Amino acid sequence: MSHLRRHVILGTAGHVDHGKTELVRALTGVDTDRLREEKERGISIELGFAPLELDDVFVGIVDVPGHERFVRHMVAGAGGIDLAMLLVAADEGVMPQTVEHMEVLRSLRIPAGLVVVSKCDLGSPDTMPLVHEEIAELVSGTFLEGAPVVETSARTGAGIDALRAAIVETARRLAPRPQDGPFRLAIDRVFVRPGIGVVVTGSGYSGRVRPGDTLELLPAAVRVRVRELQSFGRRREQGGAGERLAIALQGVKADGVFRGDVLASPGAFRPSEVVDVRLALAATADRDLKNRDRVRIHHGAREVFGRVVLLERETLVPGADTLAQLRLESPLVVARGDAFVVRRYSPPRVVGGGTVIDPHARRHRRFDPTALERIRVRESGDPVEQTREALREAGARGLRTGDLDAVVVEALVASGEAQPAGERIYAREALEVLAGRIGELCRAHAEAHPLQWGIDREELRRRTGFGLGAQAWSDVLDALAGRHPLHVRGNRVRWGRAQAQLDAATEARLDALEEAVRSRGVAFPSRAELEGEWPGPESLADALGVLRERGRVVELPGGGVIHREALSRARAALAKCFAGRDEVGVADVREALGLTRRHVIPLLEYFDDARVTVRRGNVRARGPAFEAP
Repeated sequence: MSHLRRHVILGTAGHVDHGKTELVRALTGVDTDRLREEKERGISIELGFAPLELDDVFVGIVDVPGHERFVRHMVAGAGGIDLAMLLVAADEGVMPQTVEHMEVLRSLRIPAGLVVVSKCDLGSPDTMPLVHEEIAELVSGTFLEGAPVVETSARTGAGIDALRAAIVETARRLAPRPQDGPFRLAIDRVFVRPGIGVVVTGSGYSGRVRPGDTLELLPAAVRVRVRELQSFGRRREQGGAGERLAIALQGVKADGVFRGDVLASPGAFRPSEVVDVRLALAATADRDLKNRDRVRIHHGAREVFGRVVLLERETLVPGADTLAQLRLESPLVVARGDAFVVRRYSPPRVVGGGTVIDPHARRHRRFDPTALERIRVRESGDPVEQTREALREAGARGLRTGDLDAVVVEALVASGEAQPAGERIYAREALEVLAGRIGELCRAHAEAHPLQWGIDREELRRRTGFGLGAQAWSDVLDALAGRHPLHVRGNRVRWGRAQAQLDAATEARLDALEEAVRSRGVAFPSRAELEGEWPGPESLADALGVLRERGRVVELPGGGVIHREALSRARAALAKCFAGRDEVGVADVREALGLTRRHVIPLLEYFDDARVTVRRGNVRARGPAFEAP
C-alpha cells in the first residue's frame, strides 16, 4: 500500500527548454504545465507536480521553471526536495540557467541527485562527449559529483526505464526525513475548492499531520484545523515529511493565507527577523558581497528582502564563506540547520546561500570576539554546549523541552545548569536573576501594602517582564518555590515568611475593627459605615482582607460585613424558622432576627450562595448544605 512506501520529493532543475516538463510527462504520464500561458509559450512559469510510483518508492516530482525570469519559483520548488534531477540538453549543453539552478541546489544542500542528458535524439556522436565534459566540470566538488548520468529522449522513450531505475536506487540510499518532532510544511500554492474551502499545498519538512489536527499558520500566528488531507489526489489519514501534501483548512479565509506561509505544530516555531547564518558566496558570483548589501533571501516558498551584516570580514569574495547576520525586512519562519538561497537585489541573480545557525539571534556588533565565539559554538559545538548556549541566549523565555535532546536535557539538569519548569527548561542562571527580581518586587509590595498577602501574580508577571503566558509563569513560580522562600496562594505571590508578622500597633487597630463589626451583631455594618472605624494608614479593604483570612469576618453580597459569631447566630435562627416547615419567607427570617429587609436580604443571598438555602420565587427551601455546620 502507498502509505507503507518510502516517500521522497524529487525536483527538476535546468535551463529553459531543456525538456524538464517533457521528461516528467514521459516518466509519469502527467503534463505539469497547468497554465494556458505555459502551453502557449512552451515554457514552465509556475511549479508543476506529478506522482511517480516505483516499486517500494513513491516519488513526488516538483517540476520547476527554467526561464531566468522565474528563478524565484524554482527556488520555491527546490526548498523541500530530497533529491535533484539536473537536466542538460544534448543539443545545447550547459547554459546560464543550468549554472544558476546548480547553485540553488548546492546552496540548499540537496543531499542527493542525478544528472539527465535530455534530447539525446538531437545530439551527435561529436557533441555528446563535450556535453559530458561540461557536466563533469559543472558538478565537480558538489553533491552531484559521481552521481549517475543518464542519457534520455522523451520523444523516442530512450533511457526512460534506465532513468526510473536510477531514481529508485538513489532514493533508497537517502536518509529519511524526521517523522517525529513538530510538523512543518512550506506553502507554495493556495486555492479555494467548492465544498471544501481553503486548500494549501506544499512539501512536508518534518513531523506528521492528520485530519483533525490543530496547526498554526505562520507568520500570522493563526490557529487552523486540518479538515482533509490528500497527496496527489488521494485522500490520506496521515501525511508527513518528504511528501507533497494538499491540506484543506478550517479557521481561515483564502485572503488570510499566502504563498510562502508555513503550517506548523502550534508553538513549535516562531517568525524570525534577525538570523545568524553561515553564508557562502558562489564561486561563479560576478562580484564581492559587501557588508550591509541588500539582498533577496529565499527560504521554503518565501522571498524576503534583507541586509547582510558580515560579522568577521569587510567583504565576502566569490567562493568564500563567513559568519553573518541576516536582518530581514519581513519575517521568515526558519529553524536551526535550515538552508536558504541568496539573490542580489538588482539584478536578481542567485549568488549563494547558507545555513541557519540561530533563527532568533540578537543583533551583534561586528568583529565582537565574544559574539563570534558563541555563534561558532552553536554552529559546531557538541550538543550539550549548543543547548547550554541556546538556554543562555533564551534567558527567561527558556526553551521547549520537547524540542531538545532528552539526554542533553538530563545532563544539564543533573549538573545544575538548567531547571525544568512545566513544558519548558531554563538556564539556572536566568531563573536566579528572575528570582531576584521577584523577591525585590514582592518585598516592595509588602512594604507598601503590609496587610495584603502578597502581590497579584499577573501584576508580578507584567512587572518582571516575563514574556510567556500564564501557564508558563505558573510553572516557573512553582519551580522557584522549591528553591526560594516564595509562596503562592491563589492568585497572589509572597516572598519571605508564609504569614505576615504585623507590629503591635497594627494588631491593635485590627482588633478594634473586629470589635466594631462584632458589636453590631446580626445588624451588620456596611463597608461605608466602617470607614470611620479604621484609623490606619492602610486601606479598609486590606484590613478586612486580613480579618477575612483569619476567619473572623465574612463579607456579604451588597457590601455588608458580618462577624463570624453573628453569622452563626443568624444560621441558627434560620434553622429554627424551618422547624416543621419546608419553606420560609423573608418576613419569617426578618421576624426571627428582628431585622429589616436591608439586612435580611443580603443574609439570605449569602445562604443561597453557600447552598444552605435554595430560592424558589419569594421563598426559600433547604439547600444541599443546610445540615452542614
